[in-house]
Amino acid sequence: MSQTGVSIGETPYESMLGIITRRRILYWLAAMAAVLVGGTIIGLIWADTSDVAGSIAVITNIIGVVGIVLLLIALAVVTRRRRQKLAA
Repeated sequence: MSQTGVSIGETPYESMLGIITRRRILYWLAAMAAVLVGGTIIGLIWADTSDVAGSIAVITNIIGVVGIVLLLIALAVVTRRRRQKLAA
């Protein structure tokens, strides 16, 4: 067994997505949604009074959207691999 838990001769997953569970991805999706909501709240309340708050709102919204998109792609890949593994 190697450090990845795969013996020589077994086929490991093509990437690190093999060790990420659907539950963990869903938790991170919830966290990214919270970041997006937090950035929106900051933007709505304080952005008109402070340039720093506006910058924080923009940055958190960008991070939230990019994170959600990447996690949705990861979720699709993990779900597809799981279905293929169950079908085999």
